[in-house]
Amino acid sequence: MHSNTFTKTYDVFNMDMTFDVADIQEKGEWQDRAMTEAKAIHGKPSTARGRTLNEIYETCLYGHAPEQYLIETGWMDDERPYKDLIDPQGDEVEIKVTEKEEFVPYVLARCQTAKLETWRNYPDIVYIFINNKRETEYVHEGTYLWDAYLRRYMFVE
Repeated sequence: MHSNTFTKTYDVFNMDMTFDVADIQEKGEWQDRAMTEAKAIHGKPSTARGRTLNEIYETCLYGHAPEQYLIETGWMDDERPYKDLIDPQGDEVEIKVTEKEEFVPYVLARCQTAKLETWRNYPDIVYIFINNKRETEYVHEGTYLWDAYLRRYMFVE
């Protein structure tokens, strides 16, 4: 069996990261981060894909909620364009949000595609949250590590 080379502690992978939007203290910062990314996305036709700035902003707010929550709990913003966070141990991570657990395989497939495009420098660690867009709770669905041998993300037990 292939073993991963990561040295992370069990606690970092198994932190309870489920939260409610009400837990976010710096809502202005959350909104500013989302708008900055929305403007960058909207400024390029290839990433805007015909969406209005407001549509992109709403999508960015949705996706940035876990990022903002984690920043407020000690994680660092990765300030490079289109990058997410740096975890407390200094590793670059990708944060994804989807509406249903059934969509997780699709999210992971998109992450795998991005990871295999080496020019992207896509992180080895992906955290997935579930939020149905009607409620304010974001549930931490799971943490996934890139397995270079299998060339896919693997769920961390």
